[in-house]
Amino acid sequence: MKKRKTSSRATTAAKKRALATNPQLEKARLPGGDEITQSAAFRRAAIDAVTYAREPKRLRRLVEDASGKIGVIPRGPFAETWPYLMAMIRLLRDFHRAEYRDISEQNLQIIIAAILYFVSPFDVIPDWVPVLGHIDDAFVVSLALKSVRMDLDTFMAWETARI
Repeated sequence: MKKRKTSSRATTAAKKRALATNPQLEKARLPGGDEITQSAAFRRAAIDAVTYAREPKRLRRLVEDASGKIGVIPRGPFAETWPYLMAMIRLLRDFHRAEYRDISEQNLQIIIAAILYFVSPFDVIPDWVPVLGHIDDAFVVSLALKSVRMDLDTFMAWETARI
């Protein structure tokens, strides 16, 4: 009996629709980053971000995975983006808890895509490669930051005001 390929066609169509509905993810491709932004890992993260934004359980698990990874990776490759990476994770946590909602759906998806790429051990440069393993993760975080920095600054101000 032959396997039907309908589901893979449907999945491909759904992925194309997801990218079409979020032009910001397409704009995240900046010169010099094509190797990473055109990679299967980045494209998968960008597509999956749409689903994660709508499924609280998956979003909670992503926050847990990212929080766990933060404690075991070197900060060096992230340099000045480290505080923003931490803010991205906290924003997702507070968004999941419905404590913070002052962010557009597009920018939320950009942050989710960056964190999905960050937590994935199998990306352009696998995380287990000494010294280089986190450089691509840091690059993706910096790309996301170019689009969502104002939202993250607003979020951090909101955090400070709550204290």
